[in-house]
Amino acid sequence: MKKMIEKLERHPAVRFGLPVVAVVGCTLLFLFGISYFGSINIYIAIGVLLLLAGYFCGWRVLGGVVTLSLVLILTVGPYLVVPRVQWVASAGEPSPFLYHSPEDPGPAQLRAEYGIDDVTGGIEDEFDRVVVLAGWVNSRWSHSGSNIPSSTNPLKILSEAADGAKFRCVEYSVVMVGAAQAMGMPARVVALKTRWADTARSSAGHVVAEVWLEGLEKWVVTDPQLGYVFSADGVPLSAIELREALAQEPRSVEVLSADGPIGWLSKTRYLLFVGTYLFHFDSLYDQRVFLPEHERTSGGMMLLPDGAPNLKVFQRRHYLNFDYTSSVDDFYVNPETAP
Repeated sequence: MKKMIEKLERHPAVRFGLPVVAVVGCTLLFLFGISYFGSINIYIAIGVLLLLAGYFCGWRVLGGVVTLSLVLILTVGPYLVVPRVQWVASAGEPSPFLYHSPEDPGPAQLRAEYGIDDVTGGIEDEFDRVVVLAGWVNSRWSHSGSNIPSSTNPLKILSEAADGAKFRCVEYSVVMVGAAQAMGMPARVVALKTRWADTARSSAGHVVAEVWLEGLEKWVVTDPQLGYVFSADGVPLSAIELREALAQEPRSVEVLSADGPIGWLSKTRYLLFVGTYLFHFDSLYDQRVFLPEHERTSGGMMLLPDGAPNLKVFQRRHYLNFDYTSSVDDFYVNPETAP
């Protein structure tokens, strides 16, 4: 065994090939593997590659492998994680989505109990209001990827969070939608899923919120789990526009928080994280998040690239039932045409 290891250490394929394999492998595993196999399995695989590089090629080589992998991930990564796809023209259907009005009992109660008017401080600009609301939701609790509230009602989520509970990205987005609707802005929860969401074992989805800006007549996406909103060349972005901006020119994307633009490193880390999820987009038709689930209208719409198969299963075990479309215009229909 010892002689075999010594022979491997001297073999050119190991001495010179293993570092290359480790660099490429670590980079690709980090960029694409987490959303397919889950973070624990990927970190173990990367660790094994690094240990092999260090053992057979020397610890100085290991340092070079780590350095080069990080450089590739941070510089090239944002250009790789979002695949190029195509969409189709609109079918011209009216909006099937339902939203609360600010006078409904749930939004009115949230606005009164949590002083949403004071949170926004009389901000007139709709986009700035979304930025502040996203920061406020982000501050209500710490993230937990597994804890689920006793109810999907934003008021219940906030109440349990005040008692120390921590929740998922789903709950951040539900509360963000409730807060926006309380301010009179149509808003919806949007689930993002990776290209491999049907066969992935875990980590194949993320949830965000979108808010309608009446003045600009467009949707803007926010990730309230982190308190982020997005723009490119000064224009607020929807989730699909964020996807297209990342596919064409990641450097044009600005990630904003209530404290202003975030730093380059934090921005790059986030774009690497969210980029792989920007393939399937789905939202339930009934966005009246303060109603019990059994009182809401069933169904929803999923936007997926032209030619992609309809996503019927999520992470091998959760069966999906959506109306599927490849039309961006149908998915991003003006909420003013809602019934």
